[in-house]
Amino acid sequence: FHKWGESLWFPTIHAAARPEGSWPHLDERFLEGRRRHIFEEYKAIKDLNEKHASVLVVGAGFIGVEWITELEHFFKNLKLTIIDALPQCLGPLPANAATYCSKYMKRHGIKEFYNMKYNAKDPNFYASVGIPEGPNKEYVCIGVKASNYFMPTETTSEKG
Repeated sequence: FHKWGESLWFPTIHAAARPEGSWPHLDERFLEGRRRHIFEEYKAIKDLNEKHASVLVVGAGFIGVEWITELEHFFKNLKLTIIDALPQCLGPLPANAATYCSKYMKRHGIKEFYNMKYNAKDPNFYASVGIPEGPNKEYVCIGVKASNYFMPTETTSEKG
């Protein structure tokens, strides 16, 4: 839940967002900056895999499901958990798609929790998703945030 709507899947390119981002040392406006970011993330995940670390993916829409299954496929030692506030993965997609993906994740040892809102401030939250000590890494794969940072502030509003 980054202030700028920061995401691994989209480069941080706005001048105002870069200094406050999670990777301010990288300039993702250029291919080299994006490439370096990918290599850094790969190394971080590889290190987590070597430690048999736990990873929590928040959001079981198509991006969250794709990400957690990619992690499972390439990093077999990770302990993976996915949560969503909706009653099933893949939200508005057909029930058959959700069933298929849920079966796939179960078969591959990915723990799933639905009808559950992310609440890291609740002392019981992580225990309720089977990670009592908290995950070693979290990926937030929910929500869309408008990218209008290039607009003069007098043309924008806080609530839309």
